[in-house]
Amino acid sequence: MLFSLPSRADEPAFVNVAGQRPVVLAVSLESAGDPRIEKLLTRPVDLWERLRQGFAMPDLDSKLVEVHEAYYAARPELLRGIFARARRYLHYIVEEVERRGLPMELALLPAVESGFNPMALSSAQASGLWQFIPGTGTRYKLAQTSHFDARRDVLASTGAALDYLQSLYKLHHDWHLALASYNWGENAVLRAVERRDRGLRGGGGGFTALSLPDETRNYVPRLLALRNIVLEPEKFGLDLGDLPDEPYFTRVPLDLNLDLHLASRLADVPYEDLLALNPGYNRPRAAGAVRSELVVPAEQADYLRLNLERYREAQAARVRPKPQGPTR
Repeated sequence: MLFSLPSRADEPAFVNVAGQRPVVLAVSLESAGDPRIEKLLTRPVDLWERLRQGFAMPDLDSKLVEVHEAYYAARPELLRGIFARARRYLHYIVEEVERRGLPMELALLPAVESGFNPMALSSAQASGLWQFIPGTGTRYKLAQTSHFDARRDVLASTGAALDYLQSLYKLHHDWHLALASYNWGENAVLRAVERRDRGLRGGGGGFTALSLPDETRNYVPRLLALRNIVLEPEKFGLDLGDLPDEPYFTRVPLDLNLDLHLASRLADVPYEDLLALNPGYNRPRAAGAVRSELVVPAEQADYLRLNLERYREAQAARVRPKPQGPTR
């Protein structure tokens, strides 16, 4: 075992033959056969297992997959950092991928794009978990202002990225080509497909037959290498640890302006942790930086709501006019 992420002490210490911890639910006889109940009964409590059950992309006949498997397996500290950051965002992304009926490999794409770092910025000015360049961000309605960049916002950028990937799949009907288009651009990949088909009688040949820049040629194999590591970590001498299948964060509505630094004190969440959940703000310390809602760890949401109410009361008492004395 090269590394292990923390596990929850309250989880059962045994697993069944499928490697999945059992879920015990009380179900009435009347609910038998209900597909919603069946889904709950078979749903794993570990998010890694839920990912595995949703993997659906075909394998790629390329030695580059093995090259990237070896690269990651030889760098457990790199994977530890990527998956430690992923813990904040992965449950939300998995929920969105599953809701749309997409292959679960897409939930791992931010590991390739940004190492699950929402503050990542490339030399081409691609930003956020999903690395949107400014033009594509605008195209998918990700606001970019002096105060806020929605390309870094986890919720907004995840929705935009999945919209984009779905449109690319409709264009190609091939997930390998859709991913290549996400990395290189749909028009560039379409031209590469045309060149490939002209060179091959009857066309075809798949992703590996395309003439691609090195970054794109390695892009899809890198994702599939990570998929294979998550699928069988023991094969690579790794232990991913347990990742509870439960929301890491929630949204708390706001009806007042808050400085993000003040919000961290009201939520009792370290400033850097709160910024990691609200990374879209360009001026997070500026007065009025946070509006309409705040993303906080789920376990701190009630605490924040209570302190917000106290803060409102204190602010109201400050501005309340002082009673006037009797006049003669």
